[in-house]
Amino acid sequence: MAKIPEKKGIKILEGFVIILLMQSLGTFLSNYFNLILPGNLTGLLLLFLILLFRVVKLEQVEGAANLLLDNMMVLFIPLNVGLVTILPKLKQEWLAIMISLLASTIIVMVVTAKVVELVEGGRRNAKYPS
Repeated sequence: MAKIPEKKGIKILEGFVIILLMQSLGTFLSNYFNLILPGNLTGLLLLFLILLFRVVKLEQVEGAANLLLDNMMVLFIPLNVGLVTILPKLKQEWLAIMISLLASTIIVMVVTAKVVELVEGGRRNAKYPS
């Protein structure tokens, strides 16, 4: 494992503290106000807002965010273990799952194509001053 320089390590730790603070605050707000959004998503929105309004600089969380992104597969291990536990149910319902995946993919493709057609048609029909 490569040694992280001390200053960079402190910056990464600072980024983790900010990210975890926003996630904890989001979870608290979601539970306290009984919000529809889950706490981690609320925390992500709070993080976005504090970055947008420059309360926190991007450089302060960038190192921690990059570290999380670089090790993302490790974070999906609990999900994969959970899938193994419901494998018998997946084997039983595989056809319905495949049909819904295929149908939703086709629907998304068709809707996306229609939106692109509408946007492109609107651009062609728009009158731009010469």
